[in-house]
Amino acid sequence: MTFTSLLTIITPHRRVLLAVVILMTASAAIALLQPWLAGQLTEALLVEDAPWSAQRVLVLWLWVLLMRSALDFCCQYYTGTAGEHMTARLRSRLFQHMQAIPQAFYHQSRKGDVLTLLSQDAEITSSFVTDTLTRLLPLILTFFGAVTMMLLIDPVIALVAAMLLPLYYLAMKVLGRRIRPLSRAWIDAYSNLVSFVEEHLGMKPAIKSFTRETLETEKFETRNSQLLSLSRRQILLESLLSPSIGLLAGLGLLLLFWLGSARIEAEMLSPAELVTLILYAMMMSQPLRSLADLYGELQRTRGAAERIIGFLSERPE
Repeated sequence: MTFTSLLTIITPHRRVLLAVVILMTASAAIALLQPWLAGQLTEALLVEDAPWSAQRVLVLWLWVLLMRSALDFCCQYYTGTAGEHMTARLRSRLFQHMQAIPQAFYHQSRKGDVLTLLSQDAEITSSFVTDTLTRLLPLILTFFGAVTMMLLIDPVIALVAAMLLPLYYLAMKVLGRRIRPLSRAWIDAYSNLVSFVEEHLGMKPAIKSFTRETLETEKFETRNSQLLSLSRRQILLESLLSPSIGLLAGLGLLLLFWLGSARIEAEMLSPAELVTLILYAMMMSQPLRSLADLYGELQRTRGAAERIIGFLSERPE
């Protein structure tokens, strides 16, 4: 079994998934209107014969905010329910396979590993589809929509912004590739802890008889400390990923501000157009930060998916 075939098993009904993607895409498209409205408002305040009045822009902006809020509510509700259905389907699929594989598998595996498949691994894998993959299309639409609007307003500033993209990709690549092995090690450590607790509960009478409580506590603390250490390292990398992209994006915005100010002095750009450009540049940087988080989620999910794929690849009786 491959990662693609696993996604085929757990992906929700196409109509549900399509509805979620359409709602998210519509929300992203409406969001692209806000920088344009900010530019129109700036022009209405600075220019006497502006085509739009400030009141008209504000009323339209209010409708945009209301529409986007309604779409975001629908997206979160349908995504949440779809994710729960996916997790339930994946647990059912794993449990059915547990009934079919030979008993020899359980002699060679720890019970904690199997329990982790039904809890932690199933949750991580299903949430990747609903919470991560479904955000991909709106992110792409937002990014290319912002780039297109910037090109229409000022191609020079838009090209400078595009030249900064390789730096963002390099930061994601350097930090993101270290998350996957840590995620796999964390899952193994979590399984080890669950297995130890399960065995401890089964041997409780013997432990009480031989007064081994202190020794068992020390063993538990060793495994718990190992899990904590891996969690802290994983959180450190994930915490560095998005702020690093945000810092690069902020430095890029400062560069665009400097370039835009020079073009205003040269009368090649109006202040209203600069406001619109900067807001579109900020909107373009937001998907980059989200893509950084998505890359980290992908590395974490691959570790959980590999364990599920390995389990479902076991030959049934």
